[in-house]
Amino acid sequence: MTKEYKSTLWVVGDSTVSSFNDKYYMPRVGWGAALYLYFKDDLRIMNLAISGTSSKSFRVTDNYRTFIDGITEGDFLIIGFGHNDEKRGDATFTSASGDKNTGGSFANSLYEYYIKPANDKGASVVLATPIARRDKTCKYEDDFVHVTSDGDYAKAVRDLGGDLGIPVCDLTRQTVDIALKVDRDDDPINDTLMMHARTGSREICVDETHTSLYGAAVNAYLVANDIKKSSSLLSSYLKDEYSDPIDNAGYWVDKSINKEYKDPVYVRPDKGSSYWPKAYDTNGNVWYGTCFGDLSGTVRDNKDFTLKNEDGRFFISAGNTRNNGKISSKSDGIAMYYVRVPVSKSFRLSADITLESFNKAGGPSDFTAYGLMVRDDIYIDQVTGELLGDYVCAGVLFNSLYPLGSNTFARKSGELDVEGGKLNKEPSAGDTRHMIIESTRDGYKAQIEGYEAVTAGYDYTLTAVDPEYVYVGIFAARAIAISADNVCLEIDDKICKDHDCYR
Repeated sequence: MTKEYKSTLWVVGDSTVSSFNDKYYMPRVGWGAALYLYFKDDLRIMNLAISGTSSKSFRVTDNYRTFIDGITEGDFLIIGFGHNDEKRGDATFTSASGDKNTGGSFANSLYEYYIKPANDKGASVVLATPIARRDKTCKYEDDFVHVTSDGDYAKAVRDLGGDLGIPVCDLTRQTVDIALKVDRDDDPINDTLMMHARTGSREICVDETHTSLYGAAVNAYLVANDIKKSSSLLSSYLKDEYSDPIDNAGYWVDKSINKEYKDPVYVRPDKGSSYWPKAYDTNGNVWYGTCFGDLSGTVRDNKDFTLKNEDGRFFISAGNTRNNGKISSKSDGIAMYYVRVPVSKSFRLSADITLESFNKAGGPSDFTAYGLMVRDDIYIDQVTGELLGDYVCAGVLFNSLYPLGSNTFARKSGELDVEGGKLNKEPSAGDTRHMIIESTRDGYKAQIEGYEAVTAGYDYTLTAVDPEYVYVGIFAARAIAISADNVCLEIDDKICKDHDCYR
């Protein structure tokens, strides 16, 4: 029997609002996924929030169309964007400066594409400012509270709500207040470390942006309380009684921990390969070669792989046969030139990647892939079929779902993830594309020339295996040969010269 609801609460927003299916030690949960704790069963909650989206990029998703087509008279809408609107980039950026009539502004985006369509359908709207990012120094300045050179994003939401007479849940201020209170107490259970997601059990694995179930429950409680105090008819759907999760922190922390999680056993290499010679880009930076993963035979006896470097140009031939090496959800088998970068630093790697050839039969094999990669772990000329770490790629993957190739891809928690969709045309020999992989405030951005940069779905930290470093480089897998030219590595917004990560 289909349950009947009196009304629907539509929720749109970014990763701090959305649902996830993580397998981390403390998985990510957005506050939109915890609203059910505070509302009666006769209200249907449709959480459409998508990780990595802004109020601009969300508009091109299927979830936006579901919201536009589905919201109706008597429904409610809660809007929770901001984290990604502040990130410079054509696909996501809106400016915090300006009001609802200023084209390209955050306020205009919220009004024209969310508030006005909802009001036109007879629905009521509630705004939420973005939650603060966790600041272990307890200063809570600048982008920790969404203040950038482009303006104050939380203030933009508050001002818009005031102009339109719409209730505003000021999560920015309230999450800062809570963080300052609990982190100044000496309670190891009730602090922001427990309110935030963690890829592994060690404190260094904490995700400063995304919340655990405990944090999501706290933030959803704040939303519920603000709605209760408001004039919104949505308050009539709140439960008669509900409690503050902070008052029962031990219970929520225990619920937040994945009891099946086990920290991976990983030995970080302290030097590069003794088999492949070092490579140098035109800026004199040292790159290290390696072949590892699900490969046939041993690396040193394997004639299927070649890594060469000539005048700053990199050449990688990965597998002369169509059954050696791979990119799949459960294992890798790749050839790669890499450097390691501390997770505390930002990076940007760009290069012109040329597809030199598909080895054998002239076309791609399933599990063939190439491009730029940032990953959680590295192995030096080691053959293993075990599941390795997560990664994000500004690169092309070929398989039965993407026979023409994917526009960027990633692996998280043992699942391949293609957020950029498919290429419009299969690359052919001689095809050259400029590719970029870079860190963002909350994860990673990947871009292939001719397509928009992709951040949605890639906003997670790569700290589950090696919590101190990420490994960035150029790779190829299975029956393919590529070259890379104009390789440029930037760390903390500076172009690297004569950099050696093992020196």
